[in-house]
Amino acid sequence: MDYSNFYSANANLMIPSPIRRMAHLTQKPGIISLAGGYPSIETFPMDIIRQLLEEAYSRRGAASFQYGLTRGNRELIEWLADFMKTRGVMTNPENILLTSGSQQALRLLADVLLSPGDVALVELPSYTGGIAALRNSGAELIGINQVDDGIVTEDLETTVIRLKAQRRRVKLLYTIPSFQNPSGITMSTAKRREVLTIARKHDFVIIEDDPYYELYFGDRPDTPTIKSLDNEGRVIYLSSFSKILTPGLRTAWVCADAGFLPKVEIAKEAADICSSTLDQEIVLGYCRGGHLARHVLNIRSFYYGRRNTLVQALRDSMPAGVTWTEPRGGFFAWVRLPEHIDTEAMLSASVDRGVAYIIGSPFHVNGAGKNTLRLAYSKEGPENLQKGVAILAELVSEWMKSPEARSGR
Repeated sequence: MDYSNFYSANANLMIPSPIRRMAHLTQKPGIISLAGGYPSIETFPMDIIRQLLEEAYSRRGAASFQYGLTRGNRELIEWLADFMKTRGVMTNPENILLTSGSQQALRLLADVLLSPGDVALVELPSYTGGIAALRNSGAELIGINQVDDGIVTEDLETTVIRLKAQRRRVKLLYTIPSFQNPSGITMSTAKRREVLTIARKHDFVIIEDDPYYELYFGDRPDTPTIKSLDNEGRVIYLSSFSKILTPGLRTAWVCADAGFLPKVEIAKEAADICSSTLDQEIVLGYCRGGHLARHVLNIRSFYYGRRNTLVQALRDSMPAGVTWTEPRGGFFAWVRLPEHIDTEAMLSASVDRGVAYIIGSPFHVNGAGKNTLRLAYSKEGPENLQKGVAILAELVSEWMKSPEARSGR
């Protein structure tokens, strides 16, 4: 049966994730995957998780597998309200809601905040999952340029003024200000303050997506969360345990105005009733037992080593004319090739040689980025990072020299 005539307007807006679309490539034997930003399974604290699973069952029995509150485990919410102080945010349990990963939070926020025809502003480039969640609401997504220290605030304000003159409703700005996915860029403190000032002046909401906050390299950055600068509830803050514990424990949180969260809670009721009670029990035990602080120290060092290996391999191998970011945290480096090279056209040749990456164009809502790509250093070990970059650099060199190779022939 052909269902095409039955699809909703929103369904027709849906496009597959380029990362998920490439999943089958990264699973092939022998492929070095610099594609998906998965945490390394070497960092998963499985012995402690197994112990916590047994303790949860001993303590609550079969109730650990029962439905829970839509808002989430109250004890974990209280722990998170206190934990947010480490990120400069003085908040209360009434300001916290748990979700099944940050991706669900993005989808719920899009449902609550956006109507067809509204405008959502996103960074160029921006996380494809965020783009999908916002686009599926029927909103128009408009990109704001970034440079090495984050959003170009002049571009942000002039874009908002132009849209308002056209009687367009700018509802929100979606930003990943720390160790951004995909670029690895960190927004400066000055720009964080400017972005918040512009949002106040022109009356739009900021969604601050911050899953990599704890994954900084070296000294803790002096950049505050945008949420910590907000005194009127304009910033909706998201974070997650996926990158700092395991992504399989689908537990993330929203920190927002207490008057706003009940509407998000109603949207979540319709989405899944509640997130996994068992996952939340394990996360709570891990956090309350003091394990998280020690674990984060270890994984910072782990990923810093991987990041250094990738960056050094890029320095050693890539030809002149190729540039990249050198992130101060997170999982990703962003690579820019000469303008005439299309990284999507080059991808099959790269996979044929045993290396997968993520093409850059899907991270841009304006059709740009065809000469860019994202490399993840989180999953592969040092030897494969070095080998993978060397193979990729050789291919890039060939495509820079050969018009036939550039065209894919």
